[in-house]
Amino acid sequence: MSHSQRAARSRASDAGTAPARRGPSLGPVRVTPARAFLATALVGGLAFVAWSLVARDANQVPMMATGFAVLGIVMGIVAVMSVGRIVSAGREGHDGLAVLTALVGGLAAAAALLLLAGAAILSLIWSGTKTG
Repeated sequence: MSHSQRAARSRASDAGTAPARRGPSLGPVRVTPARAFLATALVGGLAFVAWSLVARDANQVPMMATGFAVLGIVMGIVAVMSVGRIVSAGREGHDGLAVLTALVGGLAAAAALLLLAGAAILSLIWSGTKTG
């Protein structure tokens, strides 16, 4: 945070008002292009996995593998993006937010690994059924 940003925040807290936000926000969360893209990919991936569970045809297993791979990639990106938020929250002195973001990022990393492993296992199952 630059000196001018700290000064603006200090003046805003002295006046009893919050500093003006830049850009669109959804409650306390600022909407960025990366967050919008990840939210869209997450919802789309979840919908695709749900649809692949319902669709009973010959391509069910590869569709599930593709959905798990997409969700794994999204969770991996969320985990990597959380590192930057952890650092900025720590620099701003928001230790609780830094710990919470670290927990969420760690869970996202674990979910990414599980989803990618599931995609790999499903692709191995699919390749085994095609040749056998």
